[in-house]
Amino acid sequence: MSKYPLEGIRVISFGVGIVIPDLGKTLGQLGAEIIKIETSTYPDFMRTIVPDPNNSPGFNESNRNHKCFGVNLTADRGKELILELIKTVDIFAENYRGDVMERLGLDYDSVKKINPEIIYISSQGFGKGGPYSAHKGYGPTLCAASGLISLWAQPDDEFGCGGTFPHPDNAVSWQGTLAVLGALDYKRRSGKGQFIDISQAEVSAALIGEAMLDYTTNDNVQKPVGNRNPYASPYNCYRCKGNDQWCAISLFTNEEWETFCDATGHPQWKADPRFADTVNRISYAAELDVLIEEWTSDQDPSTVMHVLQNAGIAAGIVQRAYDSILDPHNNWQGNIEEMEHPVSGKRLYPSTPFNMPGMKFPQNSPAPMLGQHTDEICRDILNLSDEEIIRLKKENVLDDPETKETAESC
Repeated sequence: MSKYPLEGIRVISFGVGIVIPDLGKTLGQLGAEIIKIETSTYPDFMRTIVPDPNNSPGFNESNRNHKCFGVNLTADRGKELILELIKTVDIFAENYRGDVMERLGLDYDSVKKINPEIIYISSQGFGKGGPYSAHKGYGPTLCAASGLISLWAQPDDEFGCGGTFPHPDNAVSWQGTLAVLGALDYKRRSGKGQFIDISQAEVSAALIGEAMLDYTTNDNVQKPVGNRNPYASPYNCYRCKGNDQWCAISLFTNEEWETFCDATGHPQWKADPRFADTVNRISYAAELDVLIEEWTSDQDPSTVMHVLQNAGIAAGIVQRAYDSILDPHNNWQGNIEEMEHPVSGKRLYPSTPFNMPGMKFPQNSPAPMLGQHTDEICRDILNLSDEEIIRLKKENVLDDPETKETAESC
């Protein structure tokens, strides 16, 4: 019986950036073995945005739980090794742009001939086929193309759109994980593999389904509302005591409103006709926000949160990354863990973000150095002799992370 949910599942990853590496990280958290294909000539671009390719924060986060196989795909023998490796895997994952995999002879149709039961997941900015399929895109670009960025702003912002956080990358990695798990179950029942085409723009567009429905149903084009909610008030982030300190407060019902007034020491607000019900409170949201901020601005956000939470009102500190690391609840749940990387040393990372009592998960491992597991994969999976491994390194078919030449070529 398997020790972990995906123990025994092997993934070959031609993933760069965030989408496919983050998918691999998640599958690794479930026990799968993830083999990332790189070479010092063509490393993951996330390695190249910092001086040391083995000390990139973005790379080290998304590529946890990976092994790195440094192999030169432009060499005939390197390509042969990849084809041999494909025979041993369950999942093939890639997010190279355009026709890269076709030119390498590693598209789905070619891979399926080698491994008929393969689950092949391909994720491009705009998917396969269609007028935009060859277009290049990153997270912020796809936020724009999907319509997501048009809603992510304050109503009085000069340009009416904002936010460059790569939401599509992370959303696609989780949706892709779900698709892979579904394909694994389908394979278990039918014995058949699967091709998964997951468009990053399409997943991003799905995040604004409510706005699409509003347009198709009401012919209404939604505009940015900032931190407010068109169906509730008070619902906003309120300035608190201190430098740039805030607390988010959300109320939906009249009962919550009355409780809120009592908890904040303002029972007179209940008698104000402007705030008599939800519809009125939405109409006078700006005036209400001013009154609430007069109360919150004299208190630190922790006090505001605890006063309201103790009364049963949804409220939370607007935390930054370092606040989240120190958050007692995150630490109690084990959501933050320390790992030691060979180059960057001990660092804190998000842990596996879910718990399933009675089910074990493997310990997360740090992101690999370039070519770190080349020897291991050649010996244990491809059954190459030590002599051949040494020879292939000398012929620049394999990368050896210990050599000065490899380090300099990065």
